[in-house]
Amino acid sequence: MEKDVIKVKIHIDGKESLVKQGSSILEAALENHIQIPTLCHHPALSDWGGCRMCMVEVDGAPRLVASCVTPVRDGMTVVTSNDKIIQSRRIILEFLFAERNHNCMFCPRSGDCELQELAYELQMDHLTVPPSFQEFPVDMTTEFLGMDHNRCILCGRCVRACKEISGAQVINFKNRGPHNLIAFDLGQTRGDSTCYECGVCMQVCPTGAIYNRYSTHYAVKGHSKEWTAIESCCPRCGLLCPTVSYVANNNLIKIEGKLLYENKRPDKGQLCFKGRFEIFKSRNQRLFHPMVRNQKGNWEEETWENALDLIAKRLGEIRDREGEKAIFSMASSGCSSEQLLFFRDLMKGAWNADHMDTFDGPHFRTIRKAWNNLGISYPETSWRAIAEADFVLLVGANPMKTQPVIASLLRRCILEKGVRIAVLGQMDSLPPFIHDHIPIENRDACLLAKAMIPDLLTNAHRISRIDPVESLLRKSGEIYPGEILEKAGVHQDARKILHDVAEAFSNARNPLVMLGEEAIGAGNAGGVRDAFLLSLMNGLSPNGAARIIILKPYGNSAGAWNLGVASNNDPNAKDEWNGGLFLLNGEEIPKGFSFDKMNPEGFFAVLSPCFRETLANKVQVFIPLPLSMEEDGAYASLDGRETICCKQILSPPSEVKSSWETLWGLAQRAGFHPEFHSWEELQKKVKKEIA
Repeated sequence: MEKDVIKVKIHIDGKESLVKQGSSILEAALENHIQIPTLCHHPALSDWGGCRMCMVEVDGAPRLVASCVTPVRDGMTVVTSNDKIIQSRRIILEFLFAERNHNCMFCPRSGDCELQELAYELQMDHLTVPPSFQEFPVDMTTEFLGMDHNRCILCGRCVRACKEISGAQVINFKNRGPHNLIAFDLGQTRGDSTCYECGVCMQVCPTGAIYNRYSTHYAVKGHSKEWTAIESCCPRCGLLCPTVSYVANNNLIKIEGKLLYENKRPDKGQLCFKGRFEIFKSRNQRLFHPMVRNQKGNWEEETWENALDLIAKRLGEIRDREGEKAIFSMASSGCSSEQLLFFRDLMKGAWNADHMDTFDGPHFRTIRKAWNNLGISYPETSWRAIAEADFVLLVGANPMKTQPVIASLLRRCILEKGVRIAVLGQMDSLPPFIHDHIPIENRDACLLAKAMIPDLLTNAHRISRIDPVESLLRKSGEIYPGEILEKAGVHQDARKILHDVAEAFSNARNPLVMLGEEAIGAGNAGGVRDAFLLSLMNGLSPNGAARIIILKPYGNSAGAWNLGVASNNDPNAKDEWNGGLFLLNGEEIPKGFSFDKMNPEGFFAVLSPCFRETLANKVQVFIPLPLSMEEDGAYASLDGRETICCKQILSPPSEVKSSWETLWGLAQRAGFHPEFHSWEELQKKVKKEIA
């Protein structure tokens, strides 16, 4: 039973109110719908009291106090606004404007700036103090973020956000007095620092000091600030991070994370550069109309009716003439579960396609074969378990490439709790203070997991066994570690590192094994099996899952695999495909995909939001689809045990039909009648199958 909340009585602007003991005056004012201006304060960050904009009068005292750091007490009398207080705020605001260059006309954040809004609110249209501006550097050394020190007011929000939300601890102050600046690491530029470009510093910045280099022109003064805020989730990597997207006139202004101080997610609402910035990068050759390649090899626009008729007719002819073995279908696991399920049923029901697969199908088959080789199977643990781990072993994992928020969480674990992180393989950005690292090719990293098994068996008296894991371990340990290291091309000095890693893993109470995308590639089922064995050495996690996190290649990989879109078998090497259909989410065809089985004289079509040059001379038809932000869609979490609907944020171009209309049109033309008759019914089927 929760303890009763103690409340105290205060008078605020003449109104008596009961507020929670220990809360600040600012919190009490907000509870009573009284606005107090702030610049250094942010509800997702700790209180600092540095800007002094929130000054209020307490008990008639001549000296004003900062409301964000002053706690309430019983009987307190607070005045939040009078001539003296307003004059104090205006003086502070003028000093801030005079100290650096805040020329709003040329600022990329004009129209979306708290400092500018305060100037309008306090009717500050000129300076009564002399400016003391001196030019400071502008940091443009990273792709997504710009840093203009001339517009910084040193409020410290970015410093606290980098420490308290992202856990990176990259940003701090340097120098003193008028030379005080925001610095990265030991005074480097952002590009040379260990910054992950998550953008949380930009989200909390109240000025134009930190800004999105891909921002649109709709976020400037002169346009209406009546933006629509739409809450949704980011579908890009399987972590399903909550987002708030701001839209005006069907134009995306910005994407922010839901920064809640009491957020239950270990990431505390931060986003990564994929979810916050990459959506703004130019998408070349967006499809607005169906495109058909004519006999001369040139692409030309076609009507929807003729293009869909052509696909249904040609694939039907190939099926009737050459049989289902001549037809294939390939889907991107970045698509929504609704698109994938309809596509699966369409290809089987309409054309009886012999081979249906996803671009990450080889990863699915590697994992499936690895569990089958063990003869046991457990679900993966959630990525959220990273926050409770006391030892993490990365095997061929490069989370900065696939799931950047996980890289940020690992860094937080090291800096805040001293968690030991061991890396077997190569990473684009190695977290600071890594204790153990063997830089081997990621694909071969699982060999080192096998080499650890003898040491783990030596420590078996400290390990809770799971039958039949012990016997499997002993069988796997027959190869001597030295032979494995030699096969992997690793120097014998790595033997001691592996011994230390095995010792740390054995002694850990909550260890985790993280398996990367390259490590689960085709043909590596034996290595993945050994990584699975390793993850089971300390028993199951509290939720009954193996202590392993698998970093999958696409945002909805788990959803595609759960729906059975990825094939259980590799395609028959003897077959040749004379017809087929691609379902894309707008991305390029991955480098590992082979076109060898596609007959150059066959008929192939693509459903995609974008025209792709890699397919331009191999297919005959492109059909436009909406982007993932342009329609509702369900996406599965990284471990596949949670599915969330990502809401529509933008309306698709008027010329582009919805995924439902396109797939339904193909189904009707091919004579296929699915059991669902609307997008809503399709969504219900997705929930039923995934459950």
